[in-house]
Amino acid sequence: MIVEPCTWIMFLLISMGSLGNVLCICVFFRKRFRSSVLTPFFISLLIADCIYLTFRVVKLFYYQETLFEQFLFQSSCSLSLFIRIYGYFTQYLPQIFIPLCHYELYIRFSLILMSSLAMQRAYDMCRLSFRLIKRNSSQRSFSFILILNAFIIAYLLEFFGLSIFCSYELSPNVAYQWYDYLYNNLPNETIQLTDFIQNQSANQADIECIINNRSSCSHERIAHIARKY
Repeated sequence: MIVEPCTWIMFLLISMGSLGNVLCICVFFRKRFRSSVLTPFFISLLIADCIYLTFRVVKLFYYQETLFEQFLFQSSCSLSLFIRIYGYFTQYLPQIFIPLCHYELYIRFSLILMSSLAMQRAYDMCRLSFRLIKRNSSQRSFSFILILNAFIIAYLLEFFGLSIFCSYELSPNVAYQWYDYLYNNLPNETIQLTDFIQNQSANQADIECIINNRSSCSHERIAHIARKY
């Protein structure tokens, strides 16, 4: 079966990609580095990079049918362990936790954290140049505050971005363009969408329009159905 090779290939890629980050984290936990103000920033960045890699690899294989099926696989990896776990959490988690499953969150977090780190280093250099205040342990607490703020900002950007895109008030034109692209380029995803509509809708007219008689339905009607589901 193709499922087992998919699981092992994903596990291998994630393990190989995360190995360097794990080794770096172990180095930063050594005694000589633990007292550094920069250590929490680097550890946070390395952890975020590992999480980003994991979700990126899983999503890559999730869409493998439309990306590289002809080159690597002849059947779906959708029953692979990692993909089933990912699918379960993205479908059944409360809405407030859904952004944590998106790798874009960790990209934003890394960029915001690097900006915070740069500002802190500039402040430290200016302070040391003018000999304003001696170094003290409160700097480490300030580092953790910056890390927490960076994650909160990244989370809010991802949460509200997903809420706007997935809301019922999504623009009809955007909804139609999205469905039209799906219909013409991603047949497997289109089947999943139509199956979802059949399972969720008690309105037979919606099912007939978007599944069986798409050519006879108006642009506005299809846009309304796509925006709804």
